[in-house]
Amino acid sequence: MTGEPVSITNFERSCVRWRIDTTKKPVATVSQKLPMTLNNVRALLDARAIITDQATGRVFDYVLTASCKAEQVWVPRDIWHQPNADMCMIAGADEFVIVKRWDKADKGIMRYPESLGVQPERQLDTPETSFDSYSIDVMPREGTVLDSVDAIIETLFAATPVVAQTQYEVAGHHVLLEYPVKTVNFSEREQYYQVDTGPVLFPDLEGDHPSILESCRLAYVAHNCPDWAEFIVCVPTALTDDINVHHYSHSVRVEGVCNRMIAVS
Repeated sequence: MTGEPVSITNFERSCVRWRIDTTKKPVATVSQKLPMTLNNVRALLDARAIITDQATGRVFDYVLTASCKAEQVWVPRDIWHQPNADMCMIAGADEFVIVKRWDKADKGIMRYPESLGVQPERQLDTPETSFDSYSIDVMPREGTVLDSVDAIIETLFAATPVVAQTQYEVAGHHVLLEYPVKTVNFSEREQYYQVDTGPVLFPDLEGDHPSILESCRLAYVAHNCPDWAEFIVCVPTALTDDINVHHYSHSVRVEGVCNRMIAVS
């Protein structure tokens, strides 16, 4: 049996767009000189986090873009930057964080021009100072809540996309995480399912962070029932006494959540 219809994010058609025009303003987010004056970017979404301050009612709506690799655009060869970085954006309406991860933490890659200093691994900025234009295009679609293990397993056997929502309260905030279920384990014999998917956004609201956006970390999520979830969070992780790497190594369990599995209509 399935439950009520709900509105969910259409991750296949939602994206963040930004436009760089160096004839209007200098670019401050790159580590090599651009060969062009104008570049448009469209990045699809991996996840969404809606965080509500329960005292004020203020809502923070953030999206996580799909990852790409550090590249030189519009060149005939040698596209990939060396050393190369994995790059994604955590985007809000009036601020964003560009997350870059090299082969080790604190790599010390310089921005272009070098007078801008070291490229931050988490660069917080505003669209007004960085881009000629910027938009978050979140498209809705309808889904149906799967209200039993039988319904979940039946849907997983079909060619039906599934989106999950994880809701909970922490540190005076209500958190709604939404993400496509890309990988999931299940058995019709033992009657179980277990989501193991990501990346998702994990807001570390109990940590010491300057803002809600800066608290958001990359994570993977696992759950096999409606009322708890475990996250494996990407943090600087010791490889040797002198070298840290960015790795999904910090495990966090959240009790008292509401997990919903939703079949995409």
